[in-house]
Amino acid sequence: MKHILTFAILVFLFSCTEKKDVRIIEFENSLGQTETKYLNDLVNDFDSFLNIKYKNEEFKFKEYLTEISESKEPDIWEIDKKKLEEIEKTNLFAKYDSIFPDSVWYDNKVFNVSYSDLNLGVTNTIAIIEKNQDLNIDSIISSLENKPRLEEIEPSYVQIALETVMTEDTLIQNYLDAKKTAGTISIRLIAGGLLHNLKPENEYFAKRILIMEMND
Repeated sequence: MKHILTFAILVFLFSCTEKKDVRIIEFENSLGQTETKYLNDLVNDFDSFLNIKYKNEEFKFKEYLTEISESKEPDIWEIDKKKLEEIEKTNLFAKYDSIFPDSVWYDNKVFNVSYSDLNLGVTNTIAIIEKNQDLNIDSIISSLENKPRLEEIEPSYVQIALETVMTEDTLIQNYLDAKKTAGTISIRLIAGGLLHNLKPENEYFAKRILIMEMND
C-alpha cells in the first residue's frame, strides 16, 4: 500500500510538471525561436540582477515586485543598451506610430490638444490645466504641437503568445484584459497585479511580463 501511495504521488507531481512544461513550450512556439532566445537571455540578465540585489532573500522576484508596487522611486531594471538595439530588430516589442496634434489652443486657463483618430474619423480633446499664470503661452503651445502620442499599431509577439496560454491562468488573463482596456499601465500597477496573482507555476510568465513592461 505504501508503495502504491508513493507511486501515485510521483505520478501526480510528474503530471503537474508536464502540464507546466507544455504551457511553456506552447508559449515559446508561438513566440518564435529568435524572440524566445532573446527573451530568455533577458530573463537570465534579470535573474542576475535579482541575485545581487536580494542575495540574502529566498523569494527574490516576489520581493522585487513588492518593492516596485510600494516604492515611490523603485529601482527599475533596464536592458543593456547594446542588447536593446539588437532586440528592437525583432518582434519582441510592440510597434507604435507617433501621432502629432492637429491643433493646440489656450482657452480659459486651459490648454487643449486635439488629435484626430484616423480609424474612427473623430477628434479627441485633452484638457491640460496650468496653474502658473507666468508661463509663456506661445511657448507651451509650440511644445505641445511637437509632442506626439503613441498609438500601438502592432502588438508585441509576447502579448500574442500569452494569449495562446491564458486559459485558466488568472495572472495572464488579468494582465491582457488590463492592456486591452487601458493600453499603457504604470509599472507600479503592473507589479501590484502580478504580485496579487503570483504562483510558482506562473512565475515564468510573470517575469517575462514585467521585463517587457519595464522596457517597452
